[in-house]
Parts: sequence; C-alpha cells; structure tokens
Amino acid sequence: MNKVLRYYFRAAEAGFDPAKYTDHYSGMVNYSIFEALYDYDYLARPMKLVPRLADGMPQMSPDGRQYTVRLKKGVLFADDAAFGGKKRELVAQDVVYSIQRMVDPANRGAPWDFLFKGKFIGLDEKIAVAQKTNKFEYDKPIEGIKAIDRYTVQFNLKRPDFLLPQILAVPATGITAREVVEKYGDDLDAHPVGTGAYRLRDWQRRNRIVLEANPNYRGYRYVPAEGATGIDQTAVKEIGDKTLPRIGVIDIRIIESPQSAFLSFDDGGLDVMVELDPNLANMVAPGGQLIEKYAKRDWHSYRELSQSIQYKQFNMDDPVVGGYTPEKVALRRAYSMAFNTAWNNWVVYMGTVEQAHSPIAPNIVGYDANFRNAFLRYDVPKANALLDVFNYKDCDGDGWREAPGCKPLTITFLYSTGKDTRDYEELTVNTWKLLKIRGEVRKVQFPDLVTARQNGKYQMTYGAWNADYPDAENFMQLLYGPNAGPANEARFRNKEFDKLYEDIASMPDSPERNQKLLRMSRIVGAYVPWVYEMHKVDTHLAQPWVSGFRPHPDQMAHFMYIDIDMDKRLKALGSQPK
Repeated sequence: MNKVLRYYFRAAEAGFDPAKYTDHYSGMVNYSIFEALYDYDYLARPMKLVPRLADGMPQMSPDGRQYTVRLKKGVLFADDAAFGGKKRELVAQDVVYSIQRMVDPANRGAPWDFLFKGKFIGLDEKIAVAQKTNKFEYDKPIEGIKAIDRYTVQFNLKRPDFLLPQILAVPATGITAREVVEKYGDDLDAHPVGTGAYRLRDWQRRNRIVLEANPNYRGYRYVPAEGATGIDQTAVKEIGDKTLPRIGVIDIRIIESPQSAFLSFDDGGLDVMVELDPNLANMVAPGGQLIEKYAKRDWHSYRELSQSIQYKQFNMDDPVVGGYTPEKVALRRAYSMAFNTAWNNWVVYMGTVEQAHSPIAPNIVGYDANFRNAFLRYDVPKANALLDVFNYKDCDGDGWREAPGCKPLTITFLYSTGKDTRDYEELTVNTWKLLKIRGEVRKVQFPDLVTARQNGKYQMTYGAWNADYPDAENFMQLLYGPNAGPANEARFRNKEFDKLYEDIASMPDSPERNQKLLRMSRIVGAYVPWVYEMHKVDTHLAQPWVSGFRPHPDQMAHFMYIDIDMDKRLKALGSQPK
C-alpha cells in the first residue's frame, strides 16, 4: 500500500458530494469514495450488473412495482469525527436517507432528482412540500422507500420499472451518513465520507486531488459475474487472486492542456492517460495501433467506442434561439443543416468519432444504428432559404441578418477554457457566418460551464452525456419536460415526447418500446433542441509497469483494480517521477 498512482483530469472538479454535483470529474472521485447498492462487473462487455453494497440481486415483484434489497453486514464507513470515535456500520436507513438527499431541492437544486421523481410512492409529495417550505422532511416516512429492518430496504413504485436496479448502480446514488452531512453542512464538499476503497486525503481545489486507501474498507476480490461475457482473460490474470485495492495513494493533477498531459506521461510523470485528444491519438496510436516508437517502450493502448454522445444544445427558454414557433424552429434547423458534420468529424476530431443521429449512444439498449436524422444533411443554400422564408433578413444592409421584425441577432456560444479547441470554436462561429448571422464564443472554466448549463444561463452551448446505465431511458430523460433544469439542460418540452417517455420508462426492452424510441428521436430531430455531433472513439494509454487497467464503458476511474510493478517502474525511470 506504499504505491502511488499518478493520474490526471482534463478539467477541474466541482465538489465531492454525490447528491450535489453532476460533472464527470467530481463523479470519478465520488465513485472511489462512495459505494452504491449495485455496480457493473469491471471486465464484462456488455455491462453486467453486480451487487456492491447489496447482498445479492434485488427481489422484484412480478408486476415490477416492488423491489426488496438486502444489505451486506459489517460494511463500515471511513473513520470521521462525525462518528465520535466509533466505527460506523452502514445500515438500511442510510440508503433511505441518501436517496432522499438526491431529491432535496436544498442540494443545489437536486440535479440528480430526475432519477427518482415520479417513481416512489409518496416521494413527489415530499418534494412538493420542501419546495414550498424550504425544508425537506427526512424523518417523515413514505411508502415508496423504507427500511424494513436494519439490513433491508424496500422500494414501492407508482408504476412498473424494470430498470430500478440499474438506476441504483448510478455512482450518484453512493450512500452517505446523516451525521457527516449534519456535521459539515455547506462544507460537506471537502469532507466526503463513504464506504468505498478510498477516502480524500488532500484537496487543492481545481488543481490537485489526493486519495488514500480507506483502512476500514473490507477488501474485494474480483470474480467474473455469472453469465458475464466479453471478459478480457489477460486482465483477469493481471488482477488475479489479489485483495483489492493494491495502491495506497491516488495523486490526481488537473492538467487542462492535452499536450502538457502527454509530455508528463511520456516522461513517466503519469501512469495512465485516458481519452487522448484526437491529434495525440492519431499521432501515438493511429487506428488504435501504437506506432513503433511507443510500442518498443511497451506502452499499453486501448481503443473503444464510448457509450456517450456529444452535441450542441440550445436553451429552449431563450427568447432568441428558444421557443416552438415556426421561425424559432427554422433558426435551429438552419444551423443544423449548415453545420458541416464531415468537417467536424474528420478535420476537428480527425476521424476519432462516429456521427450521432439520435439522442441515444451506441451499445445501449434501444439504440438503432440505422436511424438517420433528416436535418443533419449538409445543405447551406437550403438552410439560408429556410431563414429567408421566416423573415430572418438583413434589414440595415450591413451583410448580417436580423431576427424577424428587424430585431438585433447575435448568437453566443458558451464553452470551456483549457484544451486547444480553436478549430471547434471556429467551426461553430463559421456555421453562423454561412447563415449570415453573427456568432461569438464566450469561455469559462468547466465547473462554471456546468453550472451555467444547469441554471439556463446560456443561449447555445456544448453538451455531452455518458451512460449512467446502459438503457435509452437514461438519454431520453435529458429531454423529458418535467426534468427541465439540471438534467434537461436544453429545457425542451413536448407533450408527445413526454408521454412517450413515460411509456418507455415502464416497459421492458421490446420491439414495441423501440418503435416509441424511434418516434422520440424523430421529435427531437424536428424541433432541434440538440444539434448532434458525435460518439467518441476513445484512445487510452498505460505505462508498462501498470497492470489491471482497462477502460470501462461507464468512464469512471476504477482505481481499485489497478496495480503498479514498482521494480519495473524504477528500472524504466531510474528513480521515482517527480
């Protein structure tokens, strides 16, 4: 446990409270500190659900309206002053409390409440009261989620839900203790206390995060789940019969520049480098194969199509680009038709992506690889003709269009600082230029971008989503009207779409469900709250002294499974990297 893994994030974190933050980088840290009831087999492809805090898979009623979950006994939280010097065992009431925290509006507007709103009997009523009184009644029992005994939790649902076990594996559902929340209050972000393999040792905000192994962690041995497929047998041998975790300290630096991160990896200062910038991916491992220079150094490379989607999104509440009247729909459609997806995919991202056509990512239940979005056909003349029809014209003769009624028209694209995104920003602005519309870019740090998106403080911005669980519902809920806000950042509202969403949320995988999903994709394509860009094809690197590392479709940092051969590292570097 005297080993140190040197890792990096491409953007800054926001904070370490799973109920409050949705950004990817905070989530990766939270995943190592907090545990959910369920998780996914580390090596199974496709993803396979397995118990984590739960003692086995849940017992489901035949109608899909009730789930009963037994907890493992003897699971301890990391030591903390909030427990008064005593060991603190995780119990069923902690699960009830933690899930209720996720819908408490006081927790930064409850950005994860979309996972549970409308599901549990009595929970929506508690939310409504909290919104009126500014106080969530945690101690008021509800039928929807309750502790049957010390180690048993029961969930009672308003309607059938065949995906609840997967939702209970979302890292944001990691269980926390009420004493900790009440002790630290607004400073809880800096005092995360969970049952996971690691705990927070040091945090220099937006600069450095240091985790250390949790002495109270019960230890874990990897055994492939029953029925799991696609298991990497080489990885099984690397993980072997070891008790996990194997590394005592995880040292994470925030390095926004891809070139700087690569130079650090090349010099041995980083042990793992995930999600290479497209330029670097094509330089180091074109087509997924390491060039001879790096192959001779025994670098490990991994290439995979991610379960994610990236897109531009419009704020549907914005008076200029939002709305559902014909001229507002025409403006968004025109941008979609003028957006050169081939240039974006092959010049900006250098062929390291696949084109997206619907809100659903590949390798997800409900994804249709044959679906095509009619408004992604590159046709600038038709896009301009559409704007002409709806009276977007140059009223003052300066060469730029005004909005209908000759109102001023400038579109601001909100994006993040850090990595070199000049080509992407230029393509965004030049697309508006092709439509004779002024466009500009405003940049903020990534955590501030996330906050602005969730609060609706933008006109047009970048969006991305990686599957929390491998089903289309997890993507379609980003456009469900009642989720407008932190989840549905575009604030898209459509009655037909919402009705279809409620249908598919209560249906098991079936051809009938897939037809409803296709209709939902057509609705989104027609109203254009999103302009689809791509699904990433990610390249990852690991040093020759690293074992057990495999990228996972959930894109979490699975530090627990990684090991380092210290002798091999010292031989390669001559000394410990700085």
